[in-house]
Amino acid sequence: MRRVLPFVLLAVLIVPAAASTQQGPPFPETAREWLNRDLPFRFLGMIALGDSLFNNGSCTRCHGDDATGTRRAPNLTDEEWVQSEGDLEGIFQTIFWGVRRRDFADETRPFEMNPQGGMNVTWDQTRALAAYVWSLSNMPAPTGR
Repeated sequence: MRRVLPFVLLAVLIVPAAASTQQGPPFPETAREWLNRDLPFRFLGMIALGDSLFNNGSCTRCHGDDATGTRRAPNLTDEEWVQSEGDLEGIFQTIFWGVRRRDFADETRPFEMNPQGGMNVTWDQTRALAAYVWSLSNMPAPTGR
């Protein structure tokens, strides 16, 4: 019985998950194509929202007006990432959770980073901030900035 129990538990977990993927009619291909075409514009919209949050929120206090860093926080415009690998997920996690003093990669920084930089932002706004911070070192700077 002990050898059978893990397989029964595995079946109980897998079967409902497989059955739940078949709920509702299939997604129309024309809608999928439209969403895929729209994806870059939605991402650019996220970056624009993140830009506004970054520059009007608390981020510039530590990272500077141009995000090139200060003695309080690192440069976000170069290719060197201090608290993550610099991918969207890592940046999101750093913003969402903040950085505790004991987790500083650079011990010369005097302040912790509060979760979401101490701002009261939503989940989507946090994602927008991550998209903006990612764009600072991964996309060409807009003209006139």
